[in-house]
Amino acid sequence: MGSKILCITGPTASGKSKLAMHFCKIKKQNKFQIISMDSAQIYKGVDISSAKPSKKEMSEVPHHLIDICNPTETYSAARFLKDTKKLIKEITDNGGTPIIVGGTMMYLQRLIHGIARVPEIPAAEKVFVEKEGKRIGWDRMHEKLIKIDPEAAKRINKNDSQRIVRQLSVWHSTGKTLSYWQKLPNYEGLNSKLRIIALVPDSKQELKANINTRLTTMIKEGMLEEVIKLKNDAGLTQTNPCGRLVGIRQAIDHIEGRITFHQFVTQAEFATRRLAKHQLTWLSKLENLTKIKAFAKPLSQLISIWDSDPDLNFTTPK
Repeated sequence: MGSKILCITGPTASGKSKLAMHFCKIKKQNKFQIISMDSAQIYKGVDISSAKPSKKEMSEVPHHLIDICNPTETYSAARFLKDTKKLIKEITDNGGTPIIVGGTMMYLQRLIHGIARVPEIPAAEKVFVEKEGKRIGWDRMHEKLIKIDPEAAKRINKNDSQRIVRQLSVWHSTGKTLSYWQKLPNYEGLNSKLRIIALVPDSKQELKANINTRLTTMIKEGMLEEVIKLKNDAGLTQTNPCGRLVGIRQAIDHIEGRITFHQFVTQAEFATRRLAKHQLTWLSKLENLTKIKAFAKPLSQLISIWDSDPDLNFTTPK
């Protein structure tokens, strides 16, 4: 394969998955396999709510890192980096071409910069800290964190149980703060090996319209019924990372009677727009990024980049 790996990213509802599928079909001689970079699509049963590729699409182009976790499980950026590096090797060893597609910036950040060398924390330690938090309350657990690592505590909301558990588990298990471990040299990222293409909309209004239209379609296709099933069958709550995803969090609030249907739609649209703004802000600070217009024939733009870049356009695998 070439010396660079194509990575297609951009804000939510900008058309990343659609673009990648069309591109893979047109350039099928390259035997593309898509590695999903999406923190919602990892969850089983979260199909409509995550705009997951259809079974037909996944049969046409192999996809990876989709449906790998139960809705109540946690999947870290560190695990994503390790899984992606392993998949890249497996795909290329078998004559295929990996292409990374998605908009989870936390994952992209780790792909670029690597991950801190934090020791593996025993599951029992995390369970112990979580039980302690439920027993005495997350306010008091946050107070503990202030004493141990005041700088980290400033960045973490006192209700963010997942991050508090992470911080205190590392402290209890290693005797050192997570901040200490994060300052050590990182596991190698893939910065020099990535060719990052970002779909960036010219018009904020067009992106807003896409966001609203997509949510309407999701609701018509059964988004709320899907979340009800996840609650009933998998025990999904807002304490789980999956239950805090944009759209799902608001759906749970509506299902549990805290907000009306109209408020659910309004709040989900607003939260999605805020997510898109965060994604665009993060991408604006990224170096070595090629931007293409999201709503102006992005496929032809991507093909042109591919065909003209010798680091991407390599000899077809046999």
